[in-house]
Amino acid sequence: MRVTLLPREAAARVITGAVATLAWSAGATVILLSLPVLVDTLVRKELVSALPLPLVLLLVMLAGIGVALWRMTPPVVIAYLVVASLAAVGYEVALITADPGLLEHELFLVNRPTLALVTIGVAATSAIGGIVWCLFGFAAAGAVSIIVALITDTPVRPGWGPSMALLLAVVLYLTLFVIQARQRRRLPRFEELELATRRRAASADLARRTTAIVHDTVLNDLAVVMNAPDVLDERIRQRLRDDLATLEGGAWIRTTEKVPVPDEGQAQLRNDLSRLASDFRWRGLTVNVTGVTSGVYIFDPVAGEALVGALEATFENVLRHSGASTANVEIMYSDTEVTFMVSDEGVGFDPESVDASRLGIRGSIVGRMEAAGGRAQLWSSPGAGTTVLLSVPVAEVRERGTPSKHQEADYVD
Repeated sequence: MRVTLLPREAAARVITGAVATLAWSAGATVILLSLPVLVDTLVRKELVSALPLPLVLLLVMLAGIGVALWRMTPPVVIAYLVVASLAAVGYEVALITADPGLLEHELFLVNRPTLALVTIGVAATSAIGGIVWCLFGFAAAGAVSIIVALITDTPVRPGWGPSMALLLAVVLYLTLFVIQARQRRRLPRFEELELATRRRAASADLARRTTAIVHDTVLNDLAVVMNAPDVLDERIRQRLRDDLATLEGGAWIRTTEKVPVPDEGQAQLRNDLSRLASDFRWRGLTVNVTGVTSGVYIFDPVAGEALVGALEATFENVLRHSGASTANVEIMYSDTEVTFMVSDEGVGFDPESVDASRLGIRGSIVGRMEAAGGRAQLWSSPGAGTTVLLSVPVAEVRERGTPSKHQEADYVD
């Protein structure tokens, strides 16, 4: 099962955003708890006439927190600090004007709104960012205390509430910072891990392609030279030249996600299959092909290339190991794939006894087909011949007579 993980920066934003929401919620809780305390204190002191203004200002701060929770962005938070600071100044001035004794006996009630200035946050990508925003709030709370003292001509009494709120926020954010730092050391960067996995897969694919092409060119050419007469005729020389050009060109090393025009690719596939049959007939292996279809089957270029290579390796094995002079190829069609069944009536062999280091079947046939999205199956037993099934997926099936942008002769049918 493939699990999708958030990038590390996105995950950090989610976590610090949750902490910032918690901070805003704490500020809102402070304001809500201040409302009944304010009403009870002013009623008990018979200062009901002074109640409306502080009560409204607390509600303004509460509304500001709601807006900040809805739009937790730096401009909104800055606007909240300005509005809430002004509201806090008005709140404290109204209470001290009504009863200066509140500074001595109910200081907690006077300074309660400044706690909501400290407990702010923004969904920053780091814990340090959250601490910086809390410091801005603490500075705003200190400015409120100084302005109130100047307006009311009283001593500056900020109280311990804002300092305790700042300390709690710093501890919380630093704990989060330490946890994130430990996770960075323990967990890999998943995007880099995925890139490394892709590179390893590409290296493995290149190894498979290299093994297959070496088997199909160098090893087969050596076998041809060893079994040929003392003087090589022109066809053998041309075969060796073609294989050498293939190795020198290096086109088999490169891979690309660009899909060629299907018509041109099918024409090349048809020519390659015809060349295979002709080449092996010349070398002494008669290839009989049967199979009837009324449609035109379009292969993916990579699958077509793998099919040609696997067929060539299969014919090579029949020629070199089976002792048979004929290979029968039956082509079977379906809506999703085309299967080439290659059979011979040779000596056969026990597949389980094949040395794991041999590359002919494992690399040039099975591995090559699986790497291109196809499949290969093999059945054989001593004295009963060998049958190989090579199946490739079909990219498109067209009925005969269906017009295309290229001529019908460009397709394999």
